[in-house]
Formats: sequence, structure tokens, C-alpha cells
Amino acid sequence: MPDSSVLAANTSDVNSINHHESNSIHANNGVVQPEQHTESTDAIVYVTGAIQSPGLYKVAASSTIGDVIKGAGGALPYGDVESINLAETVTGGQHIHIKFNFHGNPESLLRNQKININTATIKELDSLPGIGPTMAKRIEEYRQSKGAFTSIEDIKHVKGIGDGLFKKIRDKITV
Repeated sequence: MPDSSVLAANTSDVNSINHHESNSIHANNGVVQPEQHTESTDAIVYVTGAIQSPGLYKVAASSTIGDVIKGAGGALPYGDVESINLAETVTGGQHIHIKFNFHGNPESLLRNQKININTATIKELDSLPGIGPTMAKRIEEYRQSKGAFTSIEDIKHVKGIGDGLFKKIRDKITV
């Protein structure tokens, strides 16, 4: 979950992280809002790996990698941010990858992570109880045609997912 200095909403592909004078960051994850002025000093960066909300982010060119990670909800508990220079200024087209740093049993750590139904791959959705490849494909098609889910309950709008199946997966999914 992004920290309190980050506002999260839903967009299709590019999330915005805006710097303000106070250095707080605001992310608009999905809803494209009209901007009062467009600065040519923005950069698009791609964040992947052990991060709360991976994806494409539009940021001020003066943003640091630490700012982007914070705006993307922060690293997951097993994310290795020690290997990244958090003070480095981002560049347009940069790929920021947070490595997974597992100590102990990685399978148990992964098993306890909720699957984001808005960003999960078919393979990840297929790993949910009662969701096979066909249902996973339906979920993906629903997202493509209707847009992002706004709550986990919205997954019941997908043909074939009723109350019974929802009860099996509700503690394992998030938006």
C-alpha cells in the first residue's frame, strides 16, 4: 500500500508521480486528469520487481530513484533496496528494478502475498484457488474491456466468479 504522502487512483498504463515544493509525492495510478500546465521536464520510468505497484511512471526529471520507489508504494518487505542508489536522479526511459532478497523460505513469503487483480498475469491469476487458465483469461479480458477493478468485490462481475469462488480468493487478492 502506498504511504500516506501518495494519492492513488487508477489509470491505464502510465502513473504520474508529481513533486511539489514540500517534496511530497502524489501518484495517479490510472485516472488521467487534465494538467494545468505540462512541463517538458518530465521523464517516463519503468519500475519492476519487489515493489508494491510496478509499472510505468511519469515523474519530474529532478526525481530520485527513492522518490519513484516511494511513489510506487515502496518496496515489498523482501525488496533489496540496499543495492540501488536511492539518491540517483532518474532519466527518461530508465528501468528501475528492485531485486528480490529472500532470507528464509521464499515460497512461504510469496504464498502470503496478495495478488493484485489489476496487474496480475494470467499465470499469477491461475495460481489462485479455483481460478484456472480459462478463468484467468476471462479476468484479463474483463480488465481490458472494462478497465481496472476498483474493489476486490468487482471481480464477481467476471462471468463464472460468484460468491462461492469469491470467498475462496478474497483473502488472497487486492486491487
